[in-house]
Amino acid sequence: MPEGDNQKLIITHAVLTGLTPLIPVPIVDDLVKSYFQRRLVRELTRVYAITLTEQEMKTLADDPGSGCLAGCLGGALLLPFKLIFRKLFFFLEWKRAADTVSRTFHQGYLLDCALNEGWFRGQRNAFELRAAIDAVCREVGTGPVERAVSLTLSQSKATLKSAASLLNRSLKSVSGKPDAERVASAAEAVEAEEEREIEGVINKLQKSIQSVPEDYFLNLRGRLAAGLHVG
Repeated sequence: MPEGDNQKLIITHAVLTGLTPLIPVPIVDDLVKSYFQRRLVRELTRVYAITLTEQEMKTLADDPGSGCLAGCLGGALLLPFKLIFRKLFFFLEWKRAADTVSRTFHQGYLLDCALNEGWFRGQRNAFELRAAIDAVCREVGTGPVERAVSLTLSQSKATLKSAASLLNRSLKSVSGKPDAERVASAAEAVEAEEEREIEGVINKLQKSIQSVPEDYFLNLRGRLAAGLHVG
């Protein structure tokens, strides 16, 4: 698995992305999620001195079908039910937060593998790489890492609630119809403070993931190589 700075970079962004299900405002939560996903891709490619086009960024970072129409409609329709069934949806959002952290970590790990091996651009384009990453995640699930994530998040609810509240307060400055640029600016304004807030969670999760057997990560890398038809 990635070591040192790259490992912490991936885990930090996984946790930040995992806060987004705790944002109670439809549309805004997905825009913040996209912001952190793209930031992770941008930072990882920068490590390898790769400059992405806008389309490559979206392809590697954004969830398939993450356009506003489906997400906005779904969020708007669910909002009244969330207000009525607060406790049920609170449990479901925590589960979604753990799933989001785990999935983001796997995507970041596999992207880092591809960049480190020179498989991106040298042998495969952004669309092919993203398709292969998604296929690996579907094939193997997120088992041992997901368990580590769930345990860490369950032990850190107070800290994560505080970090989510910090993010929510910043997002309240977005007036009118939210758009990606204004939401990104609001999220960026509290990035450093948020990362300090969740530093303990990041360190705890990093230690927990390091206890996952190395064979699990070698299997992920092998499946990605096979999906890309590279050595």
